[in-house]
Amino acid sequence: MYWSQTLKKAVIPLVALIVSISTEARAIDVCDLLGSLEADPLSVSAPVAFQDISSTELVEACSVAIEKKDVDLARFHLLRARGHLRSGSYEEAINDITKSHEMGYVAATFAQASLYHFGEATPQDLTKAVSLYELAYNNGITWAARGLSLIYKDFSFSGYDPELSKEWLKRFKHP
Repeated sequence: MYWSQTLKKAVIPLVALIVSISTEARAIDVCDLLGSLEADPLSVSAPVAFQDISSTELVEACSVAIEKKDVDLARFHLLRARGHLRSGSYEEAINDITKSHEMGYVAATFAQASLYHFGEATPQDLTKAVSLYELAYNNGITWAARGLSLIYKDFSFSGYDPELSKEWLKRFKHP
């Protein structure tokens, strides 16, 4: 009886550790390794600079990951969108960002704000960008503060406010 209870006490934490390790290892996919976004607080791998993205490889890896339909589906859609953006496939990128955003993935909200801010894949809409950046910031995306700082110091923005720009820049936390 003693050995049985002692063994149980030792085995249960070991099993929990193994499950934890295997779950963690499963969370990192090739999609993550090829396209991880620095602004994403839920990222599971080192960030990949936009100019370093191999668009074809990223889109293929993320498409495979999306087919698995696991818990990381929203992140994979966002990362695949980065591959589409890199290749200039804006419609596909917007579709993936929208899907990820609709799934509640806050980094996708930041991505949508960036699209409206810079107006490369969508018509520029600074008011909509501000709204989305604020939503992203309020949900943990500190990079959104930088976007807000840039917009508020833009002369073309109807809400131009250099002091507010400085305040938002103070909130930007970059590792």
